Amino acid sequence: MEKPRRVFVTGAGFTRALVPDAPLLVDDFGNDALVETVRSLPKASQLLEAERRRHPKGFINLERLMTRLDTLMPYDYDHKAVDEIDFLYSALKDSFLRRISGVRSGKFASDDLDAFVAHCTANGAACITFNYDDFLDEALASSGIWNADWGYGFYCRSSSTAVSAIGGDRLIARFLLLKLHGSVNWRALLGHESPYALAAIVHHHAWGNGDVPGHLRPQVERHLEPDPVIVPPVLTKSGLVAQSVLRFVWTRAFAELAAADGVTFIGYSFPETDSAARVLFSEALRDLPGDRVEVVGREHTDAGKIALKSRYRRLLGDIPDERFFFDGAVEWIRSLDAVRRS
Repeated sequence: MEKPRRVFVTGAGFTRALVPDAPLLVDDFGNDALVETVRSLPKASQLLEAERRRHPKGFINLERLMTRLDTLMPYDYDHKAVDEIDFLYSALKDSFLRRISGVRSGKFASDDLDAFVAHCTANGAACITFNYDDFLDEALASSGIWNADWGYGFYCRSSSTAVSAIGGDRLIARFLLLKLHGSVNWRALLGHESPYALAAIVHHHAWGNGDVPGHLRPQVERHLEPDPVIVPPVLTKSGLVAQSVLRFVWTRAFAELAAADGVTFIGYSFPETDSAARVLFSEALRDLPGDRVEVVGREHTDAGKIALKSRYRRLLGDIPDERFFFDGAVEWIRSLDAVRRS
């Protein structure tokens, strides 16, 4: 008899619970430095200042500001204004990526992350994530049953193949990590133009088997396009369709969800603004009973709990109260470990 297939879905709250310094969509992305970067650019400064004024601490709502910069208004088409907006957009993306990579030097709950990996690989078929970071990727690679060559749902060679024919032929992973918005460690080989062909994308990181030795990293970097393959957090995610790798990954995600015996959402707020994700889950999970859905979040107030339940139920039907866990991802993982040990 085939083992039931569970799919795990993780959002920003999952990474933040395990990596406390990880950024949220509304956060400080080196905002003061950004102000200095665009100080001589009046239109860019105006847009950045307008966004910062909307938060009491001057934080940036990354999705809102990136959407404004990505989707130009008719009155932006003064040549100088367009150039300034493009410059701010590029600087903001760089700051966002630096913030993600910078948290690797801080502390994170490695034992809890390893426990989650053990639970996933023992009980699930796939993890679908909206996160760009590669903390979970690294933990999965350390488990020994997942590898980056095959574990992303498509054949993704190591970046070492840019300078060597070695690598890329390990066994197919038994668990999938499907990254719907791309990943900080997905890079395109130099010379390929976006949107990238599937074969142009490699995984490039400093962990796991098949990574690039330290002395070769500068040489390998010269053979890669500088930016990772990601779709920035904007409301108009045209890149989801434009990038063949993301079309492929979303197709795999739909198939895994449609075949799932149960789905666990962890740290995912089900935002009303993410229309593509809402369509994915409503169509792929249309036949899954509500009692097969589990929701893990961190809500301390009755109002917050009611709001989260309402967002999920409006899209996925009548999920029972007992299928909601409001103490956060870390406590949920530890409760699983406690049951396993008892």
